Amino acid sequence: MNALPALILITAPFLLIPGVYLYYKDKRGFYVMSGIVLIISLVMLKLFALQVIIGVMLSSYLIGQLLETRSSKETMLFALTALLSFYTLLSIISMQLLNLLPTTKQWFAAVKDSYMTMVETELSKDNISWENIALFNSALDQMQLQVPGLIVLLIFLLSLVSLLIALPLLRSFKIATPNFRPLYFWRVPKIALYIYVIAVVIKLFLTPEDVVLLGIVTNLQYVLEWIIFIQGISLISFYVKVKRTPLIINLLMFIFAFIMAPITQLLGMLDLIINLKARIKL
Repeated sequence: MNALPALILITAPFLLIPGVYLYYKDKRGFYVMSGIVLIISLVMLKLFALQVIIGVMLSSYLIGQLLETRSSKETMLFALTALLSFYTLLSIISMQLLNLLPTTKQWFAAVKDSYMTMVETELSKDNISWENIALFNSALDQMQLQVPGLIVLLIFLLSLVSLLIALPLLRSFKIATPNFRPLYFWRVPKIALYIYVIAVVIKLFLTPEDVVLLGIVTNLQYVLEWIIFIQGISLISFYVKVKRTPLIINLLMFIFAFIMAPITQLLGMLDLIINLKARIKL
């Protein structure tokens, strides 16, 4: 059972194929199969496997629905990333509230304790200073804040790989699937911006005591910030395409876009609000 997470990670890009195919060809069969698999999972499998199966069923339903409406491939990517990110982060919060999973604070506290145990001898010999320890603790605190964002990034990459593998294979089964448009043509649905603004406003009125709601809103904010960041990257890609800037300038712009992520997110927001791409001239 310890190998289960690694096995799921390896097979994850292929897990969409049977569910999406069945949903597209026979919705009733999809619902029946989902019910049977869910019941068997409840009886025979552990909580982690059950959560993965539910995530796969939800993802299959979503992609099947988007295929029926002939949505673009990038819309599928955004929607799948948002669904799986929110579902994963919500599952983590639920397991932490049920004491089935340590919080990031507890996990990093254990790391700090282990570090202090290791450096006690060095402290007594003056081989390490308290300033170095404070720097290490500060770095860990910053890393702790980045955990939800890293989860969303990994899910985005997993969603991208899953679609790159699943959609061509589904096409071989006579299911019409879209292709990715160039990055500079990508456009995030505007509703993502509206939901983001609502989440930010709600968070302003929450207190640390509102543990569950605060966790949900904060993680929703992380997901949407990443999606809006992609819109910012798309805007930069459009700019370098139109202006035909030198390759070295392009590389520097994208490097700074990732380093200065908040500015890139702001550009993405402005593009969604006032369509900056339409204002970029040759």
